[in-house]
Amino acid sequence: MEVDKFRMIHQDIVAKIKAGKYKPGMYLPSDTKLVEQYQASRETIRKAMMMLVDEGYAQRFQGKGTLVLNYEHFAFPISTLESYRELVAEINLESSNDVLRIKSDVPVPHVLLFENDPLDDSILVLRRRNVEGKPMVLDYDYINPAVVDSIPKCAAQDSLFNYFENDLGLKIDYAIKHMTVEKATGEDQKLLMIPSNIPIVVVRSETHLANNAVLSFTESRHRADRFTSVEFSRRRK
Repeated sequence: MEVDKFRMIHQDIVAKIKAGKYKPGMYLPSDTKLVEQYQASRETIRKAMMMLVDEGYAQRFQGKGTLVLNYEHFAFPISTLESYRELVAEINLESSNDVLRIKSDVPVPHVLLFENDPLDDSILVLRRRNVEGKPMVLDYDYINPAVVDSIPKCAAQDSLFNYFENDLGLKIDYAIKHMTVEKATGEDQKLLMIPSNIPIVVVRSETHLANNAVLSFTESRHRADRFTSVEFSRRRK
């Protein structure tokens, strides 16, 4: 059906970008040529191109065409409340986790505290997220031991949200998030294998259960040269 054809075209072009047929800095074939190539309407091609733009694969320039960008960015929708596993599945990324540390009785860093009183201690879970074989994100999860008394390594390796919701029966409701750009620390440089001149996008969040209890404080540290935040915004009327 023509209504879904733009998604197929988008997926085909993304595959060609990832395979290197269309490299960063190159222009895609003109819309007219793509209409002929895919036997699609001009509107269908336009929709496919705008999906590429929205996801950070390309940029449209009036009178010039569609320029391929460096696609090696991790598109991170900061306004949603999803587990890392759900996110990478949704955007079809090859990903793996390294569980680097699980430790009890760890104070929550003051910088993570928004409005609540600090926890006397927490369970720290430190994980490194590898995307397409490259270390991209460090996740520091400080979990409230009054809600969850232990974290099995297999749960940290798989998905903490899955463990909380499906194994423990907790109901996660909302999160408050702050995002900043900061200088890479020594641990960032070591664990993400980056030089000191690459900054870090830091997303700090406080996750609550349906009864308003704090479940966890999280600090996600993304290498900025591979980070893209993609959101949809509509002007209020």
